Amino acid sequence: MIMIHRILLLSIFFTCFATATMAQNYTEANLVVDYEGLSADEALTEDTRNMLQMVLENVPEEEEIVSIELRAHGKKRNVGKKRLESFVQFFEGHGISSDKLELVTLVDDQNRVHLKIRSNLKISIPVHKEKENEAEALAATEEKPAIKKLYCAGASKTAEVFSVAPSSNIKIEGKEGTIVNINREDLMYSDGESVRAPIKVELKEFYTSKDILLAELHTMDGHKVLETGGMINLKITANGEALELKAGKSGKIKMPTRTAKTKKGMNLYFGKRMANGAVDWRLKERTEPIYPVGNTESTVTNETADFNPKSYLQIKTSSVLDSVTTTRVAVNPRNVITGNRGYSTERILHTHEEEYFDLELPYWTPSTTDGVWVNIDQPMPNPFAIKPIDLLVQVNGVPTQGLTIEGALVSYTPRVALMLKNRAVFMRGNMLASDSRIQKQAIQFEAVPQNEEAVVVAFLDTGKELLFASESVITKKNMEMPVLVLKSMSKVEFGDAMTSVAN
Repeated sequence: MIMIHRILLLSIFFTCFATATMAQNYTEANLVVDYEGLSADEALTEDTRNMLQMVLENVPEEEEIVSIELRAHGKKRNVGKKRLESFVQFFEGHGISSDKLELVTLVDDQNRVHLKIRSNLKISIPVHKEKENEAEALAATEEKPAIKKLYCAGASKTAEVFSVAPSSNIKIEGKEGTIVNINREDLMYSDGESVRAPIKVELKEFYTSKDILLAELHTMDGHKVLETGGMINLKITANGEALELKAGKSGKIKMPTRTAKTKKGMNLYFGKRMANGAVDWRLKERTEPIYPVGNTESTVTNETADFNPKSYLQIKTSSVLDSVTTTRVAVNPRNVITGNRGYSTERILHTHEEEYFDLELPYWTPSTTDGVWVNIDQPMPNPFAIKPIDLLVQVNGVPTQGLTIEGALVSYTPRVALMLKNRAVFMRGNMLASDSRIQKQAIQFEAVPQNEEAVVVAFLDTGKELLFASESVITKKNMEMPVLVLKSMSKVEFGDAMTSVAN
């Protein structure tokens, strides 16, 4: 039978769409199908056919399919070509002409088919945007407009999985310090039915810069730049169905502050998967403010000034046990007959105070595939004090991964990120142009804060080698374009390099 190891990319195709603005507005569905024990003639099973049918049916009405790229991996090139035939017949049967199909065969042992289905607006909308000289020169080498880089944020990290018995509430602690408490009675299925079955909780924690970079997460609320204090992805299901909170109910989450560069002023942001696979963040505040006991809006003092009455998030302090010392203390004189003294035991607790983010988790829109994304964030201070800039980055040394049927080179797409070192700000770039012949790509970061110490990172895992490049810059107007040259390195060297730039 077919083994679909990346079922999320197929069953939630809409979470891996990408939209780019250049000469065209593109939408892209990124699908990977892995096979085990199938011949080339059996490549397109009924399950795969149904999922592809669903993808085509969900192309927005205002858009049309403009191209479909199929990459077949096999130990021999003729196997790859044979595997593509059934896919070609399927798409042509749905009215998609062969000139819109780009077929690529790769000789390796990955035994899979990778599809990119691209559509764009039926009426092309021109975008007038000034380009820097370097971008124009690089884009001129590309005959067709490039599309925006596609990725699915958070995929780099494996979730911790917890099983909650039918009679128990959710009370779990992640290995990086996240604590989640939710009463079973406060959860329900989407139809309102109570939950009696075992509950499955999946938790991903993103507190370090390294984890955030590797997961391709960013800190943006639309075009607003945010500073993060940590992010988590929480998925709660029973019998394979996403669970939601009942009206008026909430959960409790504790998130550590130890890796946060900024603590005060943070607030709760919920994540929403965007068309390009990234997670965008939206502020979530109370409609009715709350105040500490004995305080009202008119009685806020210096002691309560840091308390945000509209926030679901507050900073609290707990006592953490470090060690226990046990001593014996004599309580009476020596006994005349036995010569023994009486003793009591005294235990001394050694503790320290530790701050944490105390979060009340309100209602969220449940998703079987994506759960809920939670971010502790605040907007960048004085966002309009200095006008932000657009920063162009060039990545060289991008390897090619195969050939089209016509013999044209196909390049990999490296992951490229920009991080502000002192503010825990992470930004994603848009690919402007790519040239397989000279193995270089141009990436643009928009609305980058000025006069900040930043590091630009590019990395790529081809399955055969790891490539990495980074450069530190000070963001400023008319700055020289950073050029990143990818270099191959071992897994240990790559880990050390990522840790180094993230610190």
